[in-house]
Amino acid sequence: MKHGKDLRGLTVGLCLLTAGACMILLVSGGGKTLPEPVREEAPHRIEFPAENGDYPGRETVGGEKEEITVPSGETTENGPRKLGPGPYVAIVIDDFGFSKAITDGYGELTLPLTWSIIPFQSHSLYAAGRAEKAGIPYMIHMPMGAGGDKKWDEKTGVLDSGMSDETVTLLLRRALASLPGALGMNNHRGSRATRDEHLMETVMTELASTSLFFLDSRTSSASVAYNTARTKGIPAAFCSIFLDHESSEEFMEKQFQRGLDLAAKRGWVVMIAHTRQGTLDFLKKKSDFPPDKVTFVTLPELMHVLWDRSGMSSRGCRSGRNVFKAGRRYRAVNEGDFS
Repeated sequence: MKHGKDLRGLTVGLCLLTAGACMILLVSGGGKTLPEPVREEAPHRIEFPAENGDYPGRETVGGEKEEITVPSGETTENGPRKLGPGPYVAIVIDDFGFSKAITDGYGELTLPLTWSIIPFQSHSLYAAGRAEKAGIPYMIHMPMGAGGDKKWDEKTGVLDSGMSDETVTLLLRRALASLPGALGMNNHRGSRATRDEHLMETVMTELASTSLFFLDSRTSSASVAYNTARTKGIPAAFCSIFLDHESSEEFMEKQFQRGLDLAAKRGWVVMIAHTRQGTLDFLKKKSDFPPDKVTFVTLPELMHVLWDRSGMSSRGCRSGRNVFKAGRRYRAVNEGDFS
């Protein structure tokens, strides 16, 4: 009897093992070995190369300076234009979308500029079309809540603290769809919004799924936007100089020189100005007689210098080169809108 029980127990055990093996074969697709799950590496934290002045194009060991070829969108007969050795100065013009005349005026300047267009304004598409026709890179100037504002709601298109993640994502996607040729984004106002860690986390999570870079306008010294973009692996920079928050030429000249001095110390600088006639007149003089010892670049060019040249492209699909390729996505703009 004992041997009979042992035999029955052995038989039951073998049946269970066989059933288990069959189940494994069924799940694994007919006996094929399933690959081991691979843990995706999180984007590594990146040190911004120019923080310590170690910018590409500075003097090499031999004492010479190298030129950098960047896919800036500006081409010559021999291909993309070559940048000088730096230091690099990028000037961003905010608030396009309200005036055709001022847009046309900025379109005539030869100084490399990057435009930032507020979406859904009366002449936003005109500005985008004018930029694309002239080969000027542009960004989305995303409205965000500022300190002292009332709470903005979804209908306004303004990103603000307290909004649900779904609402923030929806507003971003609407803005991106309205200006699909944009290469990047920066905040319009936003001194309250850019201090909100959760809001910036939501914004950068969405931007990380696109080919856009981010510029922190730094309307608040407590902004977390730039650091959040970096942790998401988004090519990013920040504004250091507001050129024209006073309208006098004397003030703008002082700010301009401050920007050049900062570029000389750090290797690069981003300055922000606005679509104002006085600012246009000031920059026309700089365009006609640009200062030497610095290289003026567009923001996509600066992103390329800072990211690609320093191994900062933490996302395999996102480098400074791909930043410019994003511009290929823009939809055709009605030529009649230029009239």
